[in-house]
This record gives sequence, structure tokens and C-alpha cells, in this order.
Amino acid sequence: MKKVFKKYLWLFEFIGVALILGIGLLVYFKSDILFVIVGLIFAIMGLLRLFPLIKTTHDKLLRWLYTIEIIVNIGAGTALIVLGLNPQNAVDLKTLFGYIIGGILYFRGVVYFISTVLRKESTDRVKFYSNLIFLTVGALIIGRGGFSLQQLAIVILVIAILAAIFVAYGGIKNYQNYRNEYAASEITKNVKKETVLEAPTSDEIANEVPVEDPKQKNDELNA
Repeated sequence: MKKVFKKYLWLFEFIGVALILGIGLLVYFKSDILFVIVGLIFAIMGLLRLFPLIKTTHDKLLRWLYTIEIIVNIGAGTALIVLGLNPQNAVDLKTLFGYIIGGILYFRGVVYFISTVLRKESTDRVKFYSNLIFLTVGALIIGRGGFSLQQLAIVILVIAILAAIFVAYGGIKNYQNYRNEYAASEITKNVKKETVLEAPTSDEIANEVPVEDPKQKNDELNA
């Protein structure tokens, strides 16, 4: 089953590209759905990170800090989904929408720098710069009092396009590997067919191997 899934991984990646672009365009032209989309992003990322992150973190303080962060993400995501599904509540939520996103981004940056600077957790350049951006953008959003839904819709659309390009690149590579394997298997089949030797018929054996006459052979021996 694992080999079959890996073989046809390109198909799921192509479907994923279409879905990602579709969601990005939907958010751009219908910005009210942003509450549900952003809520799903926060909730899913929190749920998927929960157990692997807790199991691989040996520092007790960081374990509790990561747990609090994930609970906040899941709680904020669930609230956005529930309130976003109700248009009346969604209108009231617009005043807090920017503060929620800004606060979560800022909290993510703070948690990162506590874990790396104070608790000496290993990191790399990508994590450093990305969390520095989270911290800066979160503080900027809170300082400006939030942002409009259309501005966030543009950001989501740009992220969707970049994600679609990334997934499409992997899908094209996997599809090329799939076609190369198919072409190689076809060549192998043709070679095997050409190298198989057919068994000769009885008529062919009779025509190629002369049958000796026993009487003639005896005469030759007596001569």
C-alpha cells in the first residue's frame, strides 16, 4: 500500500495544487470566509504539532510553554471557525480579527526566542528569520489596531500561490519518475520477448539432422 501511494503521489500533489489555488482565489474574492480559513489553519497546525512536539521536547519548561501555545492556537482557531460560520457574529468579530492574528504571531515569536535564547534549544537561520518576522508583523498588527480583511486576503492569495508552486514542483518531479519507471518497464518487457528462444518443431529437427541408415552403416563397417 505504501509503494502504491508513493507511486501515485504526483496525482495527489496535482489535486492539492488545484485546491490550494482554489482556496486562495476564493478567499480573495470572498473575504468573509477568511474567518473559517484562518481558524482552520490555526486549529490544524496546533493539532498536528501537539503530540510530536511534546514527545520530542525534553525541557519541562518548554514542554509546558509549547502546550500553552498550542492550546491558544487551537482555541483561537476554533473560535474563528464557530464565529465565522455565523455571519452576524463574524461582523462583530472583525474588530478583534487583527488582534487575534497579531497576538498569535507575536506569541509565536516570543516562545521561539525564549526557547532558543534562554533555554538554549538548537535552531537554524530559517527558523530565526521566520520567527523574527512573526514577532515584527505581530507587533505591527497590534500597534496599528488590526487590518482590513482585503489586506489579509491578498496575503493569503500570495501564500497560496507560493505553496502551489512548491507542491507543483514536487508533483512534476514525481510524475517524471512515474513515467520513467513506466518507460523502463516497457523496454524490459520488449527485451525479454526478443531474447526468448522458441522450441523447434519435429519437422525442423528432421530437416536439420539427417537420419542414418543402419544397413548402410553395417556395410561400411564390413568393407
